[in-house]
Amino acid sequence: MTLTRHPERAVRVNRIASALIVLSITVLLATLAALTTTVIYGSLTRSRDWHDLLNWWHPAMSSFALLPAVVYAWRFNRIRVAWHFAGYHLGTEELYLRTGLLTRKLTVVAYARIQEVNVESGPIQRHFDLATVTITTAAGGEAIAHVDPQTAQRLRERLIELARERRLPV
Repeated sequence: MTLTRHPERAVRVNRIASALIVLSITVLLATLAALTTTVIYGSLTRSRDWHDLLNWWHPAMSSFALLPAVVYAWRFNRIRVAWHFAGYHLGTEELYLRTGLLTRKLTVVAYARIQEVNVESGPIQRHFDLATVTITTAAGGEAIAHVDPQTAQRLRERLIELARERRLPV
């Protein structure tokens, strides 16, 4: 079975999405650190001197700022490697989807079980000329992320056609 890989620009989209997630986590952690250290400093010293408070913030803020940066650096390199293992294959009776780097996941979706096929594209995907094909079955949903929009439309039409052909009579 030969898998069809996603375009290489999908790596860039995944890196941007990862950076946005890490940035939001960093802002959340920094805000929590600032609030926590302010409350602790205020309750321990009963002081309103902001210069001392800023000196006290320094160790807590640097530790909370470094953790997301380390996580992003690790994830940044992992995204390109994971791209090599992701893909999809249209078989004769089912669709095969493979994802994962450390824990590889192979999902098999029978065409007869497909209920709905949609093509979606968010703002970052549109900027990089990519789309996601979402497949819905009674058991849940699967997605073929980051494919060319033309390929996504052709894939959607082909999956709908295969689902109609394989559908069990009611």
